[in-house]
Amino acid sequence: MQNLIQYFSHPLFISLGLLLPSLATAAGNNNAGPDQVYQLRPAEDKERAFGHVGATGIFARIYPGVEVRVESLIEGSPADGKFAVGDILTGVNGVQLQGKNPFVVLGNALTEAEATNGKLTFDVRSPEGKATRKQTITIPVYGPYSETWPLDCAKSDKIVREAAEFFSDPKWLQDTGMPGALTALFLLSTGDDKYLPTVKAYFDNFPDKVEQIGKHTWNNGYNGIACAEYYLRTGDKSVLPIIQYYADDAERRQKFGVGWIHWGDGVNPRYVAGGLMNPAGAQVLTTLLLAKECGVDVDEDTLLGSLRYFYRFAGKGTVPYGDHRGEGALGSNGKDGMIAAAMQIACGSSGDTTIYEEARKHLGLSMMTSYSGLVVGHGDKGRGDAIWRSLVSHYLMDLRPEQYRTAMDRLKWWHDLSRLPSGALEFATLEWRNGDLGSSGAGVGLSYTAPRKTLRITGAPRTEHSVDYKLPEQLWGTEADLAFHSIDHNPKYYNYGGEEPTHIPYWTFGSAYWTPEWDPEVHTREKMLKNVYHRRYMIRAQAAKAMLVMGRLDDLENLLSDPDPRVRRAGIDGLIDYRYWFAMGKNPVKPEQFTPGMLKAVRRMLSDPEESWWVVDGALMLLKQASAEEIIAMLPLIKPWTQHSDWWLREDAFVALSGTEKDPEHYQKVLPLMLDILANEYHTMPRGRMLNHFNAMLRKHGEKSDIGSTIVAGLKDSVQESEIKDGLRAPEGAWNVMQAAKLCLERDPSTAMAVAEMIRQRMDSFDTGSLITLVGTPNSNARVPKNGLYPALETLQGDQHDALVDALYGTYREEFIARIKQEERPYDQALVDTLIDLTQLKEDAAGWQPLGTLKPEDRIWRFTTFDPMREEDEMHPRERKRFRRVQMAQQLDGWQNVDFDDRAWRTGRGPIGKGPDEFRGVQIPNVTDWGEGEFIIMRTTFEVEDLDYDAFRLRILARQGYDVYLNGKLVENYVWWKDMPAYRRFPLSPQEAKLLKKGTNVLAAYGNMEYHKKTKEPAAQMDLYVEGLRLSDIIGD
Repeated sequence: MQNLIQYFSHPLFISLGLLLPSLATAAGNNNAGPDQVYQLRPAEDKERAFGHVGATGIFARIYPGVEVRVESLIEGSPADGKFAVGDILTGVNGVQLQGKNPFVVLGNALTEAEATNGKLTFDVRSPEGKATRKQTITIPVYGPYSETWPLDCAKSDKIVREAAEFFSDPKWLQDTGMPGALTALFLLSTGDDKYLPTVKAYFDNFPDKVEQIGKHTWNNGYNGIACAEYYLRTGDKSVLPIIQYYADDAERRQKFGVGWIHWGDGVNPRYVAGGLMNPAGAQVLTTLLLAKECGVDVDEDTLLGSLRYFYRFAGKGTVPYGDHRGEGALGSNGKDGMIAAAMQIACGSSGDTTIYEEARKHLGLSMMTSYSGLVVGHGDKGRGDAIWRSLVSHYLMDLRPEQYRTAMDRLKWWHDLSRLPSGALEFATLEWRNGDLGSSGAGVGLSYTAPRKTLRITGAPRTEHSVDYKLPEQLWGTEADLAFHSIDHNPKYYNYGGEEPTHIPYWTFGSAYWTPEWDPEVHTREKMLKNVYHRRYMIRAQAAKAMLVMGRLDDLENLLSDPDPRVRRAGIDGLIDYRYWFAMGKNPVKPEQFTPGMLKAVRRMLSDPEESWWVVDGALMLLKQASAEEIIAMLPLIKPWTQHSDWWLREDAFVALSGTEKDPEHYQKVLPLMLDILANEYHTMPRGRMLNHFNAMLRKHGEKSDIGSTIVAGLKDSVQESEIKDGLRAPEGAWNVMQAAKLCLERDPSTAMAVAEMIRQRMDSFDTGSLITLVGTPNSNARVPKNGLYPALETLQGDQHDALVDALYGTYREEFIARIKQEERPYDQALVDTLIDLTQLKEDAAGWQPLGTLKPEDRIWRFTTFDPMREEDEMHPRERKRFRRVQMAQQLDGWQNVDFDDRAWRTGRGPIGKGPDEFRGVQIPNVTDWGEGEFIIMRTTFEVEDLDYDAFRLRILARQGYDVYLNGKLVENYVWWKDMPAYRRFPLSPQEAKLLKKGTNVLAAYGNMEYHKKTKEPAAQMDLYVEGLRLSDIIGD
């Protein structure tokens, strides 16, 4: 760390830093002009990862001004000894980086050098910027890519051989998560039987008791695919129990009957949409389809629910993260590719598989034409894109050979950036973990091997071990919906010019996530009309939205009558300012602009039983902009959609009806129907929008108005009537009930007793976590709940207040006591803290008590801070996840032990900290200054006179990760960070609790500071203590 601080403290660097903003402004236009292709092109004013420069051995980073600096060098690589850390790369082989995308320039140079003489001559500026030089290195010559690469290509074959030898080392198969699964898939994809024993050994290492494999959706999905591919290749029945476990786990943990969460059994419906995580769940679907082919028992409802769910996204925007509508990006972070692979397996079922074949082609096209979004995405920063682009782009190899060839040749530079001198592969341009090997680098190899069609997901035929099974020939929509799977432009596209690369309309019309500066000279009528006929959904929608901005309402109205459902929907998308995930936009066509022609088109769409469901989805939203009278007239056409099988259409019907709010008299006519739709709606996403609508109406009309009183009554009915399923799916429906109850309480606190009574009547249906959330006591969560039965006490008075206190202390407290006696973990933090809060409504209950004769705030800590001693322990201030164990000075050996002599250390009370101690209005002030070192070790003692407690827990305040020791033994470890200041709660296990003793106890902790993202200002905070609980204090003897 000290070396890095010295580097960034250098006077010249500081002066350059002061100049960089103005330099970025001056040079910005040079680096992002009409030649913009990739979204990953570095911004002038930002710092980002570069990663390895292919086979050179250089590891680089990009600094503001698009300055490419050497960060480290691989020992023994071509660049080793030729560059210094901090050297600035300004050009290569005569091509300057200034004003260009450095990834592409350096990648192209690698491709050219490997094809010719291996020479790379870099233009280099010294770290302080004073000296320049040319530095030549030589990398191995592989020859050029062939015209058919990666097939029939000597270079590609050599890359695959070297990568396979590298990844067949057992150490790359020790991680049984995604990296291990992708490594196994890559080895299988080579088609070389020599790697089969390695893959077999990978699965042999799985637990004999398969239920111990766990509930990690990401790992289970990827491993399920790899395991099934191995079985279908070999017929090795020893892995069938693993495949069966994955099928059973998928059935048990499926949410909403369609998808899966990250991991575990719980569900948080407000997360993404319905709590689902499609990038993880997609692989579970593919696993289920492969498991069916392997002959294991697969629950039909689980399989078909997920298959229908994912299938319906094809051609309607990119596959989203959760259960909402398709997203409006050009790329999908690989999710389109994931579902394309599932469709590929579905094509192997018996019977007519046309719908799966068409969906596969369109999703494959989506991946192939989304190159502008190369390695871009949320969460893992585009790792999913890299993996699944590699796996499925070749699906169009035979159907569209020229387009496939263009797509592959366009990305030669990326493939060569993704190789290391060792023959290993990693994801070039990936910011997440710098694309390193541990982040599933073997996935890159699939780009070279997928066209070999050696895996079922890459196109291999069914094997002798495959079992026949059948899937529905129609899953979702009408025949007209199949048009959205087309891989061709509408023929009218060519009326306005020839084929254009997809990045051109993308950078012209924007996406859901960025809006261009609208310019009539750029966004001409001809360009807009051309692209509403584009084969990619998002391009059509964005071009149509541009028409609305440019006032081309006549053109949009004409599109509503086009024979192509894709074009009809584009016209609608423009008129409703479609927002993809969020459905209707903020600036749709105004009611006064809604023409008779538009109304006629909507009526025709709703009247036609053969109309595309996806067109109807938009038509119902568009109808909202009609007059209230016109909407009422359409009521017979709207009602059937209120009970549709897909929540998209049910929500649309509600949206259409909500348009009557323009006229209160007409609105009251449909309000009971709208409240029925709410009560009967099970899915989180539409329920949320419906509640938002009713909340807005309550704000507008007031709770006591006729409209307001009807809504409050309807909300109470929803609390009483909304479905709650049994078992692991109970939190789905419980969330719906809670949201309706909370809106009742927020808008009309006088409903609290009625709500409490309705919940009481169906209390058995609520899982404990949901009931805790609904009650919402102040200590049940680190963030004090704002809504719930308990918070309602603050606004109630007199008899209403007392009645609710009686209910919470009596009925609800008794229910929680009964549950705490049944819990496998009776000292669950939220449950215990809820009980304490409810008990204290009428009793002076002790609850959790700090152990020790001195209060935690009065204790004296002894501590010392320090910086890393070794270069390998240093970490750049920009890194957010900073916890790591570093080598300490010899005199600190055993610092955590009870008998360690800490008398020479500094002393002070907690919290010990440095820098800001507030976040979003929450503050816990620091008491003692941390000091200058990045790391801290701290010790205190506390005297215990009584250990007669039922449970113990740690309370820890920390911004970053930590190790905590109790009487010399490690009892808690955390490796991430927390922004909100809070003393978080961690139960001590019975074994850990035995470390406590009467008399003197030693509590010790190790942690580290962090640095502000922009200013690099240090910030740190740590304090901790132990608490004990006597259960009899809150539940009696």
